[in-house]
Amino acid sequence: AAGLEACCVEVEEEPEGLIVTGHGRPPRCGGVVETHGDHRIAMAHLVLGMASEEAVTVDEAGMIATSFPTFADLMRGVGAQVGEP
Repeated sequence: AAGLEACCVEVEEEPEGLIVTGHGRPPRCGGVVETHGDHRIAMAHLVLGMASEEAVTVDEAGMIATSFPTFADLMRGVGAQVGEP
């Protein structure tokens, strides 16, 4: 939820999940997302960055390679500007 909020996405935390409210347009801002060392959070928010109006960055990206070593290359292949971890 904190990562989504950092990207200007309207989100409510519930005991068993999240409620995300869409507004019919891409998120208006990017942000820096704290991953807490979780590669899934990092990847999900970097994919979100493909739709947002501004860049989304993550505080740690190196751990993505442990589960998805070709993630950065794949993202570059669809037009993302991904730096080296």
